[in-house]
Amino acid sequence: MVNIHIKDLVPSASSYADGEVIFKLISEKVAAGEDVVVSFKEIPATPSAFINSAFVRLLEVTSIQNIQQHLKIVDSTKFINDLIKSRLLFASTRH
Repeated sequence: MVNIHIKDLVPSASSYADGEVIFKLISEKVAAGEDVVVSFKEIPATPSAFINSAFVRLLEVTSIQNIQQHLKIVDSTKFINDLIKSRLLFASTRH
């Protein structure tokens, strides 16, 4: 299992570039069926640009089912959780 603490890796989870850092760390793991835990501790909100880059792009390398099974979001707000879910579900209907 891989544990990712966003706050330790990017100054703020506020840009597409910040999300790219997270994507590069988790994409191969999730695609290979490994469990990945991503912590949003100390991050109260984040824009869709970050979510799209870090998580929605996972659909380029694996299925929505695989993402749901192997990616766990922790220490997050309802806003962030809902944003991730809605963006992934919307994008998965486009792939």
